[in-house]
Amino acid sequence: MKDRRKVRAGLAAVAALCAVAAAPGTSLADGAAGARAYDTRGTRISGADTDSGAPSLAAGRTYVDSLGPGERRYYGVTLDTKSAAYVSAVAAPRPGADVTSYRDGVKVTLESPDGGICGTAAPKIETTGVAYPLADYASRQIDSGPASCHQAGRYVVTVERQDGSPDPERWPVELRAMVEPPVKGGATGAAPEGSWSTPSPKPPDGTPWPKRGGRGFTDAPTLGSGVWKDEITPGETRFYRVPVDWGQRLTAAAELSADGKDQSTRPLGRALAMHAYNPARGLAKRGIPAAQDGESPRTQVSTAPVAYGNRYANTGSTVRAMSFSGGYFLAVTLNPPQVAPHLNGPVPVVLRVRVMGDARGGPSYDKDPVEAGFGLTAADRKVAKRHPDAADDDRMASPGSGAGDSKTTALRVVGYAGIGAGTALVLGLGVWTLTARRRAAAQRYGAPPGW
Repeated sequence: MKDRRKVRAGLAAVAALCAVAAAPGTSLADGAAGARAYDTRGTRISGADTDSGAPSLAAGRTYVDSLGPGERRYYGVTLDTKSAAYVSAVAAPRPGADVTSYRDGVKVTLESPDGGICGTAAPKIETTGVAYPLADYASRQIDSGPASCHQAGRYVVTVERQDGSPDPERWPVELRAMVEPPVKGGATGAAPEGSWSTPSPKPPDGTPWPKRGGRGFTDAPTLGSGVWKDEITPGETRFYRVPVDWGQRLTAAAELSADGKDQSTRPLGRALAMHAYNPARGLAKRGIPAAQDGESPRTQVSTAPVAYGNRYANTGSTVRAMSFSGGYFLAVTLNPPQVAPHLNGPVPVVLRVRVMGDARGGPSYDKDPVEAGFGLTAADRKVAKRHPDAADDDRMASPGSGAGDSKTTALRVVGYAGIGAGTALVLGLGVWTLTARRRAAAQRYGAPPGW
């Protein structure tokens, strides 16, 4: 009985080690081994082959479907004459899938009851060999666009996957319709002219605090200004949610946690990718390389200030996307070894987040925008009140919490280190026990199949 318990303990240890990460040296050439796929969440739905009989998408709900190469699916959504609407699609190719730059992607379109095109978006893979979630929305605005898009009725949503994709697998697709309540008054202007093109604020410095990212938009943890750290497996994308209020702008940088003087980091300039999305899952900004010579690889995004009138801007979609307050999202992708050959196991990544500007008054809605998925809750504002340099303060007992004394912080760090060391020791003993017993069994009875 004791021997069985030990074997079970050894098996549990092996399972735990496998769950933590891919072993160092694992090749990801045939797929991102150990990388977690995008976690699609929502009601299962099957889009129609034509607009006739297309299933309906209810506002505020999330749905899950899938698309094969070149496939187009149809859905319906009912809209009134007063509300802006956003229908997003998140396509999630498997980590490590065979994808081609600017040939692989999806297209989402919103058509009026009369067949007019109200909005469209076509996110595409930006780097060959890097499969990551693609997200954006098609929208309908009540004060702009074709007249046919201002009427009430049943609108048609189409989601199409790029034809000729080298990846034969079906891609999971997450669909979500959001309806923004009509505005009664208040501040409905655009951000001050030129404010979006001012120099990007410098991301904060300080000691990074642990924060495990989500596997999708739905489970993204909320964090405020500060310095955070995560551990990401190559081929994986992690999501984080950041509250941004009216008049504020978001700046964030993701970097490999490595010594900037380490010359081995030079081939890793394309190791990281980052995208910022607005509360309706519209693409707000793509990350750009921001590392200087001798520094660790870094990618950075900086958005325009949030203003209701941005939606009518002629300066590009990155400004129009900054049209409402709420939880903005950062998606950080650690590229696979095809792009960054030095990375073949979990890698520490530092995320530096700064929300700049004082919160200002926004428009007055005739319904609660938070219920519709926009705006900020009291909990969001509490997180957002953290000072941008709060991570520098060693009096913090934990990220996002009230202040404690430095002794408490030091003890907490020592405690975490002790727990980590103890866990590693227990896992190591479990694996050693299992290996020893398997060898003994092989000597007595012969090696089992697959040994």
